[in-house]
Amino acid sequence: MRPVVYRPAERPEVEVLVDGRWHYGQLRMWTRHDSGWRAQVTWTRDTAENRIDSFPSERVRKLEPDR
Repeated sequence: MRPVVYRPAERPEVEVLVDGRWHYGQLRMWTRHDSGWRAQVTWTRDTAENRIDSFPSERVRKLEPDR
């Protein structure tokens, strides 16, 4: 299956689970691996640290307005 890539203006807002805490991010792309789907996400640990990492699908959730 081909990767699902989002343009910068269309990237969904998500949260990623890192070290037991959920952090804000933007979904850049989904890719299929033998172990399952992985998300490439630009995410923020705090206001000064932005990162791009790959996460398994179970560590990514849609950002809900009340969170």
